[in-house]
Amino acid sequence: MSAFVAAVVTALNTGVDAQLPARWLRAWAVAWPAAVTAAYACRPLAARCARGLARIATRG
Repeated sequence: MSAFVAAVVTALNTGVDAQLPARWLRAWAVAWPAAVTAAYACRPLAARCARGLARIATRG
């Protein structure tokens, strides 16, 4: 997911040319650790939300 987002944002901000792969790789090298950190930090909240939604879905 972080690779896709980095590619889209890089292409939108700098345009598509022969140097896009190099710019994308640099952007992804920054985005990936940030995405992993956010995923681990938000995991407990996401799990609670998923359990709550599952309970709501099984009631009806």
